[in-house]
Amino acid sequence: MLITVANKFYKHLSAFGVDEALEAGVAWYPNAWWLCRAIARTHNSTPRRVAAVMAVTSPRARWGQNVSATLRIAADAKVGEFQPSYGVIRRNETKAIRIMTSRYYSNMITGPKVSAFYAAICGDVESVTVDTIMSRAAGYSENVTPSIREEITQACWMLADVFGVSPRDAQAAVWVAFRGGAA
Repeated sequence: MLITVANKFYKHLSAFGVDEALEAGVAWYPNAWWLCRAIARTHNSTPRRVAAVMAVTSPRARWGQNVSATLRIAADAKVGEFQPSYGVIRRNETKAIRIMTSRYYSNMITGPKVSAFYAAICGDVESVTVDTIMSRAAGYSENVTPSIREEITQACWMLADVFGVSPRDAQAAVWVAFRGGAA
């Protein structure tokens, strides 16, 4: 089954343009980290705390919504006043606000997708983020089971070997190719 998923991923990369997808994939997480650093600098926080907010607000959010929620929550934390909504899942907004206002926040970065996304943003090149987009790219539904998560992770590791990039960057390249762009 791994070969099948890796082949599906390769078809997405090929349709997008392999070199273009790989270039975008290699740049994606460093760009996200740069954004976290910029938001942290502007709003008197730390890049890792901002990355935690970005990770917890990401489930079921488009990238633009995710960035907007992260930026607005960080800005509101600076002044100590929060909005009733930030355009992402409410329980994730609540968790993000707690991350920005709590001294210790690492125990709030939970779940396989959120934990992997946080690690990847913070520079873990072996972390593979498996979300609903990656599941759909593999030919599955949006329900990511542990076995689907493992299969997709292994397929990204295989592609990483083939293309000489990290598993994190292989995953990002597939994600970009499947979506038709980095944003």
